[in-house]
Amino acid sequence: MAEDLQIKQDITRNLLDRIGSPLPDVREGAVEALAVSTEDEDWRPNELIRQGGINIIIPLLHEKNAHIVLSALNIIIATAAAGEEEVLLEGGVIDVLDQIQDHKDPRIRKKVQEALWLLVPKVEEVVTSKPQDDY
Repeated sequence: MAEDLQIKQDITRNLLDRIGSPLPDVREGAVEALAVSTEDEDWRPNELIRQGGINIIIPLLHEKNAHIVLSALNIIIATAAAGEEEVLLEGGVIDVLDQIQDHKDPRIRKKVQEALWLLVPKVEEVVTSKPQDDY
């Protein structure tokens, strides 16, 4: 069990380091691998958060490469769906999502809407009725 945890920590660190690579193919491969890992039913964002990954992932939303942006969105969505909305909000994700919600790629626009749906609290309509006056 402890060995598995160490392996997950090492893999996460390695992928986060590769995301910072100056080589576009290395960055793309690393963020895609991280996004694919979120599809595992046992995936939890704890290690990603602990290693500062949220601050690495959010800026990827400004990348020109659509594959990188889509993978970053998948990670953000998985993190929010796992109940870690607060860390994303603290990282300024809403501002960045707002900036790209009119992206030219329809796949990105769809993922942005999905992320915002998870992150922005729904405002319920409150209907108040005026009590009838007794005359």
